[in-house]
Amino acid sequence: MRDTVSFAKNFLEDVLITTETEMESAENIFMEKFCDYLVDAEECFDYQICNYKKTGKGIKINAYEYTEDYDSISIFVADFDKLSPTRKVNGTTIQKGCKKGLKFFQQSVSGFKNQIEESNQEVFEFADILERNFKEIRKLKIYYLTNGIAVNDIPEDEIIDNVKVTFHVWDIERLFQFVHENKGLEQLKINFEDDFNQKVSLVKTPDNNPFYDCYVGIMSGELLARIYDHWGQRLIEKNVRSFLQARGKINRGIRDTINNDPFMFMAYNNGISTVAEDADIIRTDGVNMYYVKELIGWQVVNGGQTTASLYQALKKKIPLDNVFVQIKLTVIKDNVESAEIVSSISKYANSQNKISVSDLSANDPFQVAIENLSRTIWVPTKGFKGKGTTKWFYERARGQYLVEVNRQGTPARKKAFEDQNPKKQVIKKTETAKYEMSWRQYPYIVSKGAETNFLEFIELMKEEKILPDQKFYKHMIAKALLFKAVDKVVKDLDFGGYKANIVTYSIAYFSYINKGEIDFNNIWENQEIDQKLLMIFRNLAQTVFDHITDTPDGNSNVTQWCKKKECWETLKQKKMDSTSFMVKNDEYAI
Repeated sequence: MRDTVSFAKNFLEDVLITTETEMESAENIFMEKFCDYLVDAEECFDYQICNYKKTGKGIKINAYEYTEDYDSISIFVADFDKLSPTRKVNGTTIQKGCKKGLKFFQQSVSGFKNQIEESNQEVFEFADILERNFKEIRKLKIYYLTNGIAVNDIPEDEIIDNVKVTFHVWDIERLFQFVHENKGLEQLKINFEDDFNQKVSLVKTPDNNPFYDCYVGIMSGELLARIYDHWGQRLIEKNVRSFLQARGKINRGIRDTINNDPFMFMAYNNGISTVAEDADIIRTDGVNMYYVKELIGWQVVNGGQTTASLYQALKKKIPLDNVFVQIKLTVIKDNVESAEIVSSISKYANSQNKISVSDLSANDPFQVAIENLSRTIWVPTKGFKGKGTTKWFYERARGQYLVEVNRQGTPARKKAFEDQNPKKQVIKKTETAKYEMSWRQYPYIVSKGAETNFLEFIELMKEEKILPDQKFYKHMIAKALLFKAVDKVVKDLDFGGYKANIVTYSIAYFSYINKGEIDFNNIWENQEIDQKLLMIFRNLAQTVFDHITDTPDGNSNVTQWCKKKECWETLKQKKMDSTSFMVKNDEYAI
């Protein structure tokens, strides 16, 4: 319990310091930091902060997420107490919190958007999405997130107009267990006969080795679709899943084969490659034939689109009786090397695609190089030649900064570390991707969310074969300073919504006009942005706001419009006096 209390206090301190640094509401920062961990816990992928409360109506929402086909919706409700971390949260409080998120959903599908104030544009758009796509929604997940310690009293699942509603409670204790003991994630366990009333028989390869057992065979398409229906994206190996979410829609060829030529599915499709952490497998009378009773930690490492396409067919009630899938099952024996083996299988199983799973990990050379540079390069100090007194701290893994702070041992060493690595100079890998992709003129990708943008950024760095050096690192920090300054400018202008979109589009358009050139060395040396330059961005932000809110016919959702490449291309094509947004390096001096 003492460790939980310490974690809760450090987590709260991190929230409050970030709140002061970024001048954002504490509840929003709490939600953002909590949801970042939920991304690691595979509970969400690209959540959207969306703070709205209607006390009289018992409605509250702090963030949301939805799948591209609107099949699954997640609503997050925060219960944040900045005075009493680890306070006890009773069942009544949990029930009320969950019901607030549920009520937002119920009211939204019934036209609640018309009661939302004009200043809450992002809330209006989400409510509009729920109303327009209600018939497509099959699953609703309500997440109750608290920095208190909750009793084990989770509301029962509900069915509302054919939508299955499930409730999920994450308190500070569960978060601590996930971060430090990895207990927060429900074990993925599949018993084919008990859970799905089907049997799976496979042939074992004759090879015997100390690392894995391998089995091959076929599985019914309906069974695979039903398993995916139950476990969702957790069935797909994490990095491959992330790549698929970031890189396009369900393969049309797979869909057409299921619809028109189900008998040809086996002939046309390469099947799926899977791994399992453990398995209950029984040998039958046949030569090398085995009955697979149960799989633990089962993951599809190749064939994610096949799996998701079969699920789409099941959802649309397309018959799958004659659809069968080839399956390769690798059961890992060596628990010590499990992660490395799975990563390698995933990488090579996807070698026919452009997926490079190793490049998406925190241990990728690009990430390690930036981290090493951040630990050795001192921040310049005005009027002081030579080494400065602080550094920027690059987090290539979630929560790395807090871990380092807690490792210092004594209060004096902790203070010395924090003085040398101030909280305001911590930079996350997803933030780096946001700064870089904005300047490289991909605002429509940045607008898709932090995780999606990060994956695209890593692929771009791989294609350009960039390994960071001192110049890259210093310019990266300069872009961070520019982004943060522009973010503050846009916030002060108070457009009433779309701040994130306006910031990335403004920086991208500025970069486009100035052909990607600005004196980043100047920004690095001074560690601040010239007020004359910020005045340019004040004017530019208004231009961008006018553009993104002038959506094309039939597309009233600004947030969705900003995710389209067309939004960026039309901004570039607009005729305007761009000279007022141009700078010359010899004129740009702080």
